[in-house]
Amino acid sequence: MTLKDLWRKYQVEADSVEDFLARYYKVSRYTARGEEYAAALRASNERDLERDGVTIISHHDSKTGEVVAFYGKHS
Repeated sequence: MTLKDLWRKYQVEADSVEDFLARYYKVSRYTARGEEYAAALRASNERDLERDGVTIISHHDSKTGEVVAFYGKHS
């Protein structure tokens, strides 16, 4: 089983990694830490998406309280 398969049940819709993070990441753990931190987090999630075909937000960091996964706009 690949990472893509593992996280599929947690898939949510978003227009981009930036949109995914804005919609689902807790503000206190994302933009409230400053633009430099937010930019580094976006870059890290973009690398994960490129490398693995999926990027996730843990249940600790997610506004939903659940894991969420983004597979790209056309997945």
